[in-house]
Amino acid sequence: MPRIRRFFSACGLGFRRVIGRLRGAAPGRTTVCVAGVAVAVALLFVVTGVSIGLAAGTTVESEGIDYWIVPDEEGSGTVPLEAEGARLSRVHEVTARLRADDRIDYVSPVALRPLRLENPRTGNATYVVAVGVLPSDDARRVADMNVSALDTTYTYHADGAYDGEWSGEAVVSPGVAADLGVEAGSAVNIGGTDRSLTVAAVNDREMAAGVGEVPAIAMPLAELQSVTGLDAADGADQILVDTSDSSVRSELETVYPETEVVSRTGINGVEATSTDLPLAMALAAALVAGGIGIAFVATMMGLELTAGRRELAVLDAIGFTGRMRAVVVVSETVTVAVFGGIAGIVLGLVATVGVNAGVTSTLGIPPLAERPPWLAGYAFAAAVVVGLCTAPYLLYLAATTDTLEELTR
Repeated sequence: MPRIRRFFSACGLGFRRVIGRLRGAAPGRTTVCVAGVAVAVALLFVVTGVSIGLAAGTTVESEGIDYWIVPDEEGSGTVPLEAEGARLSRVHEVTARLRADDRIDYVSPVALRPLRLENPRTGNATYVVAVGVLPSDDARRVADMNVSALDTTYTYHADGAYDGEWSGEAVVSPGVAADLGVEAGSAVNIGGTDRSLTVAAVNDREMAAGVGEVPAIAMPLAELQSVTGLDAADGADQILVDTSDSSVRSELETVYPETEVVSRTGINGVEATSTDLPLAMALAAALVAGGIGIAFVATMMGLELTAGRRELAVLDAIGFTGRMRAVVVVSETVTVAVFGGIAGIVLGLVATVGVNAGVTSTLGIPPLAERPPWLAGYAFAAAVVVGLCTAPYLLYLAATTDTLEELTR
């Protein structure tokens, strides 16, 4: 029992020494040490949270699931893909078949092609990415473009004849509207053709592409096919399927040979596939966070211990054994790591909110980082491990302290 009491007394002394430094006139080194652990733990917290979200397939588990049928990398030139490039063909026929499935809420082939648009009134011209889609009655977005403003009668396709009434409607991004000097109701010409478009609406935001924005318009697929030559094979780049039933995926995989089905939200979404990337990210985060934390604690606590050698000499002089002095040093190190761990968990919670808000607003995808209750415990345990891993170095510095030399200096 006396040994146990002495042990806890030594631990308490180490704790109070840290508190004293933080409250003292010059808390610099100890504060920097706590901050270093906090940054490392926050990094571990955020990256692990993102890894959990990726591993759980956040986008697939959301209320609405967007599946995209896309050509695989080796699909070019194989039936039913068009001969030049990996592109889906007979997309209207496939769409009609998929629409018959009650589990599917919306399906549309999507073609993306560059067009040159010109304002015939002002002469302003610009290149845009044209997104060809099937119009929808619902307030639906494809590639950040609200396609519900387009006429849903979709007359121009005419069951594959491509000779129906030309609607010429387009939804333009704000940047395109500004470049061309147009607004809803304005007419623009399509460069290289005798066709024109009428601005049905100006989208409320730009089309996102990665971390940037591109000038874009959305228009009926059949009309884009007609002016870009895709009508010959009824071609498109991808087929979007919106559903809340994940069982649809197995059937989508049989629609085309030499294609794959990926899940995303929007054209720039995050693909949720089975991969070792989340585990690799989590392990990398643990190694990096551990390295940063150990480096900060070893450096700053080492400087603090070197500056306070006389205090260790006093402990030796008043009867503290080498073992008890070691307990004091270890308790100081763990205390600093614990304070840094607590601060890092708080910082990590705030950072995950920022990360989720950032990816949602920038990429248009659901929140990635998850924060299960055990993640805080994991981060806290990592902070304690950082303190324990640093202890041997600090114990070496303490063992090299010459009591007589320090007291007579």
